[in-house]
Amino acid sequence: MKIKLNQFFILFIGALVFSSSVMAQRGGETQYANPLLPSKKPTPIYFGPAGGVNITQHPMTMPTICNSFEQGVGIGLYGGITLERLFGDVATSSSSIIFRLLFNMYPGSDSREDVSCNILPTTGGNPVEQNVKDALNISYNAVTFEAMYKINPIPAFGLGIVVGPAIDYIITKTKKWTYELTTKGMYWNQDLFREKYPYVTFEDGQTAVMYDGEVEDASSIRFGVKAGVQYEILLGSKLYVAPAIVYNFGITPVTSQHSWRVNALQVGIDARFAF
Repeated sequence: MKIKLNQFFILFIGALVFSSSVMAQRGGETQYANPLLPSKKPTPIYFGPAGGVNITQHPMTMPTICNSFEQGVGIGLYGGITLERLFGDVATSSSSIIFRLLFNMYPGSDSREDVSCNILPTTGGNPVEQNVKDALNISYNAVTFEAMYKINPIPAFGLGIVVGPAIDYIITKTKKWTYELTTKGMYWNQDLFREKYPYVTFEDGQTAVMYDGEVEDASSIRFGVKAGVQYEILLGSKLYVAPAIVYNFGITPVTSQHSWRVNALQVGIDARFAF
């Protein structure tokens, strides 16, 4: 195991040295080598696919009948296209602007086991105290446009710091809220339940669906601010990949009814080709 770790460490250092070397050479031929055979001046524009994972958080204060949801979490995907415009000479550029058009999935869920509730009608016909599982599942998807400013603080090194705004157009914004009886052999008295909560439906005798639909008074636009780091690994003068980890902080609320925002830790990779 020690030998394998040493080999991995040597390979890792070698990859960094190689990447830095190629980074320093990127587009290095900026002058004509021969008036009769001019070399092409490198382009400052790179384009390619982007994809990764969203580790989402839904900080909220959403009261229920016997509980309150406070933090939904989930894992979703994102994917799309990215375009980068380098500033200055390609061979020595240390900053750029990066645009992305993405599809983002920001799912979330929260649940509380054994919530004590004494206002819900059960099989006996009268409200009695029962333990229920109070659960919330969120589907929240968006088409996103973002513009990120990138700077490489160390010359000829692939580490980059990125920051900028993200604008989401929300295309899916639904939630499903359920109460599930956790006591075996206990079932909802559905007729009495509907008298008190006429909007309720039932998946089975033990699970009452309190709400299943679009989030009430939900906004169609979400504004966020992103900041993080990436590392550029050049695979030639016209191609590089950039693994990145970025935090996407939501500024605007999901709905006007109560406190609820969406944040995401985004881990992914871009591949960019020179035009």
